Amino acid sequence: MNVSEASNFESSLGLYLKPVSRIKINVQLPKLSVPGQSISTWQVMEKLKETIRPDTFLYLKSLKITATVIKFEGELETKSSSERALARLRAVGSLKLNGFSERLQIRAAHATSIGPTRHDWESFFRDAKGVNEMRPGERPDTIHVEELPVCWFTENGKFTNPNEKLLRKAFGTFGKIRRIEIPPKTTPSSSMFGKTSSLHNDLLFEAYIQYEEYVEFVIAMESLRGKKLLYKGPDGKVYSADIKVDFDRTNYLSERCIKQRAVEAKKASLSEDIKVAAKEVEQLEISQKSKVKVLDKNSTTVLETKIYPPPFINQEEAQTEAQLLLKELLHRAEISEQCKEKQLKLPSTNLQSEDKSSKSFSTKDPTTSKMLKKMINKRNHIV
Repeated sequence: MNVSEASNFESSLGLYLKPVSRIKINVQLPKLSVPGQSISTWQVMEKLKETIRPDTFLYLKSLKITATVIKFEGELETKSSSERALARLRAVGSLKLNGFSERLQIRAAHATSIGPTRHDWESFFRDAKGVNEMRPGERPDTIHVEELPVCWFTENGKFTNPNEKLLRKAFGTFGKIRRIEIPPKTTPSSSMFGKTSSLHNDLLFEAYIQYEEYVEFVIAMESLRGKKLLYKGPDGKVYSADIKVDFDRTNYLSERCIKQRAVEAKKASLSEDIKVAAKEVEQLEISQKSKVKVLDKNSTTVLETKIYPPPFINQEEAQTEAQLLLKELLHRAEISEQCKEKQLKLPSTNLQSEDKSSKSFSTKDPTTSKMLKKMINKRNHIV
């Protein structure tokens, strides 16, 4: 909300720089005499927030917790508000927590500004091996900026690809730029342990900016050290981004690394072409095999004979049918016996006629023999 301390970065793009106002607070913990007694970190943070009122923290977080001390880091909106907060914390000197007779001693001071110093890059390149200070990219001339919002460096203000011309225009305020390169977005599968997500890649980007002169590089590093980037939109609202600025430690924009990336890109394109060609060959082979299968199928339909499985025979129905046949045969046997008895009683004149009638009921009758055969077959099948 307060942009009074913001300095101009590139007003035509709505970009400004504002110093980061951070303080560090150490809270000394008393000795816990009662078993099971503990100190709430949240309660200590609430006491610190009450101490600096009416100023407020933009954020307050614990950095380290031990048995003797809790270390906090907090950020305020301006340098003046951080000075007032430090004065109040130093004036109080201690905190009183419920359940503790001893007061907790506090110490507060300004946090060191984030970012490398001149001593850091000079010692790095002095001790580096295999570099030549006469070649661009192998000396302190390139800055590496991370977590830049994509929509601040696009013409339409949407989350598309950042515009290199706008990036050159913004960072060209520190000096003449030799080369700018925006690395391609990393995929979640290629990132280490899923460190970056697809959402992160869509919103933020990184860039390598190489200056022609060492003095221009130093101006850029000193100007961006300990600063956050502000953006004032067309509607008048101001947004901030905690960018990360460092000098290039990987020689990313050296001629050697640029040629190596070009060779790797050619290899990647060739491998992709080979994969595409292999897929096309596989598709052709599959289509040819499918055509051959269709022809074989059509030819076999004329010659092959369909073999139907044997019909299902219900055993219960077969048993009932066999029982019926047995009953009928027994009935016919009884009738034949009765006929024989009658023949013995009747006179001889009627014997021949009775013999004819009895023969019709004998087992030599064709219908009877057929039924017997059918019954035997059914019984054998059941067995």
